[in-house]
Amino acid sequence: MLKLFEKETLALESLSDEQTALDVKNLSVRLNDSLVLDNISMRIPKNKITAMIGQSGCGKSTLLSSFNRMNELHQHYAYSGEVIMDGRNIYSKKENVAKLRTQVGMVFQRPNPFPMSIYENVCFGLRIQGQSERRELDEIVEQSLRHAALWDEVKDRLFESALLLSGGQQQRLVIARALALKPEVLLLDEPTSALDPLTTLHIEELVSQLKHNCTVIIVTHNMQQAARVSDYSAFLHQGQLIEYSDSDSLFTMPEKKQTEDYITGRYG
Repeated sequence: MLKLFEKETLALESLSDEQTALDVKNLSVRLNDSLVLDNISMRIPKNKITAMIGQSGCGKSTLLSSFNRMNELHQHYAYSGEVIMDGRNIYSKKENVAKLRTQVGMVFQRPNPFPMSIYENVCFGLRIQGQSERRELDEIVEQSLRHAALWDEVKDRLFESALLLSGGQQQRLVIARALALKPEVLLLDEPTSALDPLTTLHIEELVSQLKHNCTVIIVTHNMQQAARVSDYSAFLHQGQLIEYSDSDSLFTMPEKKQTEDYITGRYG
């Protein structure tokens, strides 16, 4: 029987630059003059799934949004520190933020398909980039839908409205839309929280396959999901990174008492 969630981890402290997708260095973030992230440092491995866990308001989604600079859309935002990707600081003034957001795609908690056809949803970002060759678009749409495990369900409905899809199909469509831009990193912010258990399992199976194409970082409140799907897990509490290790170790032999208290339900 095929093992759905295969894991092969490396020691985080021994990751080379070539094995690192994002190198977060002393990152702090303030929103509305409140310190949301406090001096976060972590190296996120390439082509692995990293989960971020912690109680509501601990800074998980803010940290996730730091990786494609979405926090800058907040009116009262300030930061310090660096995030290194491909040898460059993505917070450099020279950084092309629009290009960064194609390299670091994001899928939100609730599916947000555009009110247009399935086909046009997938190639929306490509058209913005100026791609118009129909044969090329056809190939990318099919490939992206296949990678999102949706092609077989919609291949005869490509020009129907995406809004007619079920919730789980819409979430996979949004993932396909992000994959069409061939991101190096895919950010998932609680992608299954609005879905039923069976659909959640389908999305988890999909996520486990996506790491063959890109690095995946997922925020989840579901600790069982983090333990099942992720290769590495980071536990945050009140804006601080408390513990970060391979998921098997973190969930079975946590080093910090705060981590143990959280995963055993003593708080949170």
